[in-house]
Amino acid sequence: MHDFSKKNKVSVWASQHPYADIPDAYFEETFSRNNTRATNTWSKNFRLKYFMPENMETNGAMDGLIDIKQAVGECSFSASFMDVLMSKARKKQLEQVTWVVVLFEYEYSVKLSATGKDEYLTFLGAFDYDDDADSLYEVEE
Repeated sequence: MHDFSKKNKVSVWASQHPYADIPDAYFEETFSRNNTRATNTWSKNFRLKYFMPENMETNGAMDGLIDIKQAVGECSFSASFMDVLMSKARKKQLEQVTWVVVLFEYEYSVKLSATGKDEYLTFLGAFDYDDDADSLYEVEE
């Protein structure tokens, strides 16, 4: 198990598996340390020591596929990593997805964990994250 916490980084996983077909148990969180750190089947599959739920965003479509730029863009208020993300998504043929997991302040490494995908998710990459960059979508106040 590894601690991949890192400031100004964002790690992204994507899926083309229908969201409705994924068992709830995959996401059920077990908390530790004053309920700030969590683990679940997903985090164990990818050998994460833990994750901070407040740094995690998920997004997707209940039916069919959506563009990964939209799925991730709606989770992030920064367009700073979108070009690199789209390049990785094209390489892995994951431009159209059912859902994504976006973990902020986290630099996941396949090299360290030896896990790039599980039954439902494929790791796309860890990217530099600039909180001050322009937002991809208008933020509704």
